[in-house]
Amino acid sequence: MRDNFKKALNNIVRHGDTDIFPFPFERYLFEQKMEETLDILESYHSNIEDAIALSPPLIIVELSQVGYYGFRQATLIEPFWNAYFLGLVTSIAEDIEKKRIKEDEKKVFSYRYEWNDTTGSLFKDTTWIDYKKQCVENSKSYKYVLQTDISNFYPRINHHKLENELKRIDIGNTVTKNIMRLLSAFSGTISYGLPVGGPASRILAELALNHTDFHLKSREIVFCRYADDYTIFCESESDAYKKLILVSEKLSNDQLGLQKDKTKIMTSEEFREIHLFLDPQPDTVISEDEQKLLNISIRFDPYSATAVDDYEQLKEAVREIDIIGILSREVNKTRIDQTVTKQAINAIKALTTDNQVQAIKILLDQNNLVTLSPVFTTIMRSVRSIYEELNSEGQELVDKSLILLFNTESFLTKIEMNISYIIQILSIRHSAEKEALFIKLFETPINHFIKRQIIVSMSNWNCHYWLVDTKNNFPTLTNWERRAVIYASYFLGDEGKHWRDHNKKLLNKEESLIKDWCSQRKQANQNILV
Repeated sequence: MRDNFKKALNNIVRHGDTDIFPFPFERYLFEQKMEETLDILESYHSNIEDAIALSPPLIIVELSQVGYYGFRQATLIEPFWNAYFLGLVTSIAEDIEKKRIKEDEKKVFSYRYEWNDTTGSLFKDTTWIDYKKQCVENSKSYKYVLQTDISNFYPRINHHKLENELKRIDIGNTVTKNIMRLLSAFSGTISYGLPVGGPASRILAELALNHTDFHLKSREIVFCRYADDYTIFCESESDAYKKLILVSEKLSNDQLGLQKDKTKIMTSEEFREIHLFLDPQPDTVISEDEQKLLNISIRFDPYSATAVDDYEQLKEAVREIDIIGILSREVNKTRIDQTVTKQAINAIKALTTDNQVQAIKILLDQNNLVTLSPVFTTIMRSVRSIYEELNSEGQELVDKSLILLFNTESFLTKIEMNISYIIQILSIRHSAEKEALFIKLFETPINHFIKRQIIVSMSNWNCHYWLVDTKNNFPTLTNWERRAVIYASYFLGDEGKHWRDHNKKLLNKEESLIKDWCSQRKQANQNILV
């Protein structure tokens, strides 16, 4: 299993724990203390019950905005347990992939497993846009299109059904048993639901839909699926209703159902009209820039052997497109096209410095943020990626805009996921105003991940007076904050050393590793990034 745990750690180091939350700082520890971390993960595997008792797999569940008025729950798993969970699933991921409908049939596009040693990636490079393009192509041969998705998919996946599927793959059953034990711990002993946000759950979720996929295929129904989105192609409106009944019936056998508000039967012409960006026509009135943008792959791997050349090619491609114009057009709509807007936001990193500042002015304008609220975390990730490259004027613009959100009590600051991303950016440069804001936030009822972000920030800012008080509460804190307090102790001089010596016996094996790592970071004058 050690090789599978190593794959999991390499994936986390390169790509992060989740695509929803900011990445926990443990990913840097995993990179620098790989062998020691592997020893801990193997100790979990040798006796999972003792491991859970000694180091409970704490999770943080928060709301993530979907569209303008919707929210879904997202899960951040304690990093060591997240790595263990991913290692378990990775050990059988190839066998799961073999059970799925083959990729070359162009039916199922989401999360096709293929481990890549060079990039540390788990999945082939197929995207939601690839899925949509195939749907557009298929629609040209049919008169009607049924579009639907599964309601509350991840939280409704039945553990018993999933366990049965896993047992058909995992002959020894050891991996299955430990996966199910973890799912039980994550869900609070409720017998359904997968944590939302990480690749391990994505692999398991694909297995959960295998039955329905094969039911559709065996009836020669032409369909495409990406995660919980189904697009089914039909000869008539009556045919579409029949297929809707069938897919509803097969999903209900697995205690899943369709979202009635997102279920639509439309003509193929209507379907292609909605997806014009993906099917450029000679006489189209749609902007050529949007079409170009959607045809660019903006995935950039800084670890690649050709990273420099790849980045130069990306910059050249992006700078041929009027990204500022695209963003300006989107914010002037009543509702943005999220696919186009996200692609434009992700392209900002490849713009010139002047254009980056211009883009930020558009994105962080208080009036525009209402229109852009469905992609707020995408904006924050993009701003974070370029913040340190901005000139002082650009950084000051970002800081003032984000602080203003709190001062005006913007609805965006009522979503804790958003607060995590804002703190990540504000933590980079110190100011008295930020310090006061962070202390105020810490004293409000917020999640443990945000609290530890603040502890790390206040440590990096050498706020001695505040850190002294915080360390005194160490025994009552969760694992999330305790690790940040260990880090903070290295900013307290002899007082911190005395505290570490006094509390040495209270540390579990994960915290002892954190302590050694923090010591090395401090000696090398390397702060932990929030």
